[in-house]
Amino acid sequence: MNMHKIAYSVFIAFVASLLTLVSVSALSSSERDAADDEGLDPITLGELAEHDAAESCWKAIHGRVYDITDYVSNHPTDPAVILEWCGREATEGWDNKRPGVPHSARAEGMLEAYLVGRLVDEAGEPVEPEAAARSDEARNGEAADEPALLSPAEDERLHRALLGLPLDGRYRGVFGDGGEMQVNVQFDLRDGRLSNVSYRHLAYRGVDYRTLDDDEDLYPVWVQHQQLAEALEDQPLTAIFALYEPERLAEDLDGYSGATLRGNKVHSAFRDALNRGVYSWP
Repeated sequence: MNMHKIAYSVFIAFVASLLTLVSVSALSSSERDAADDEGLDPITLGELAEHDAAESCWKAIHGRVYDITDYVSNHPTDPAVILEWCGREATEGWDNKRPGVPHSARAEGMLEAYLVGRLVDEAGEPVEPEAAARSDEARNGEAADEPALLSPAEDERLHRALLGLPLDGRYRGVFGDGGEMQVNVQFDLRDGRLSNVSYRHLAYRGVDYRTLDDDEDLYPVWVQHQQLAEALEDQPLTAIFALYEPERLAEDLDGYSGATLRGNKVHSAFRDALNRGVYSWP
């Protein structure tokens, strides 16, 4: 019986010692992190916003900035999920991988490898996640305060939604195949007409067309895709169906066929954007 008491006492003492070590380690880690942050490069919200695409994806989490460009292709979800947070304050998304469920401790450990700086305002002061998120909304044309309610007779957005018409705003959509994102388009829609059509990502079999030099073999394919975008400028939304016959919208350069344009994939990215709904309001 005495041996049991001794063993129990030793076990309790061991657990207490372990908890003390863990607490001390946590406190030391917190102090070390705070000190380390002072040595990190300051990055403003404006600088963060410049890195908002697959080829350069930065995001801010709890006051720190991470360059996750190299990780985007390895992320287990559809690339569009992680790309939506590029160039933005992403604490909300990080703390809510699923509603109320944050990313794991293992994910946090992986994240540290991509640390590049700390988020600051124009005066060099740290920016709280909530304030950064509000600045994001303002930058995307979203109202920081709740808009005044309109009557059903005045609310044009309600009218268009109930009639099944696309709302005015900025849209983003993707096309992917085999786990690889190939096309990511962005465009604005106003009164049913397209504008500011661009590619946030355009790649196939490991080739990023947006980064090709003009003397490389596949550069004409990038030029053709740019011609598709230019041809859609100021056109009615229904013009996206011409992407099924891309030779109507772009010139055939250096013997490349219309099929090389993969206009149907660009069309699918447009349809994906419309299905997702407005990304940001004008």
